Amino acid sequence: MSIPETILFFLLSFIMKPFSQLSNLAYYYFLKIIGFYREISGTQHQLSLILGINYSNSLFQKLLDSRTTIKQHQFQSHRLRNQQSKNNFYVVSCPFLTMTESIDEREKCIKLYQQFFKREELLKSQIKCLLVAIDYERNDLMKNNLFALVKWFQKNKDLIVILVTSFEKAEDKTQSRQELLNVFSVLIKDDENRLILVSSDDDSNELNSQFLKVAKHINKNEEFTPKDTIFEIIEDDELNKLSKEFELKILSSNR
Repeated sequence: MSIPETILFFLLSFIMKPFSQLSNLAYYYFLKIIGFYREISGTQHQLSLILGINYSNSLFQKLLDSRTTIKQHQFQSHRLRNQQSKNNFYVVSCPFLTMTESIDEREKCIKLYQQFFKREELLKSQIKCLLVAIDYERNDLMKNNLFALVKWFQKNKDLIVILVTSFEKAEDKTQSRQELLNVFSVLIKDDENRLILVSSDDDSNELNSQFLKVAKHINKNEEFTPKDTIFEIIEDDELNKLSKEFELKILSSNR
């Protein structure tokens, strides 16, 4: 890059910075207003997050419906069907948790989730369930894969539901189910509703029914927040400063 081009680049960056700040501030308040409305109207979204490292997610495509599916970057929220109108249960298909990759990949993954959690916090969403997804394979491998994920959510173990995909691989499903209940007993704690087994031949209605059943079952007062986890949100000081200045101006103008 030549010297004139470098100077031009920095000048444009300097000029565009205020517009970028205003855009971020506008988006921040847009989400906050929606969240405020949902909170006072009792229409907050209650989310079940599908979390995993590497599992077969082709099955979840059966749930997708353009009328009830919302895409937000790499997160897809799907409103479950056949629920009472007062409820707002959503299943969110999340990007793979690549926490054991390189440091750069790990930081990238954490930042992606932080942005999602921040957005849902502004929208007053409630994360009620953590669906930890693993592919069906040898019991010891499944256990290792499961606990490699669970360690990031130790604070909210009671919200974890184990989601085993590709269960069509099991030769004896009844026996395999019992084995899985035993293998995962530390997490499940004798609560069979916290184990979901899905096969490639499950249809959309069956899958929807299983997710809805779990959402109703685990929908207690407790909810997941990223505080005191590796995903704890680092506040944007610049955005906070702008929002506080904006709010102070509004307050002073009303006096």
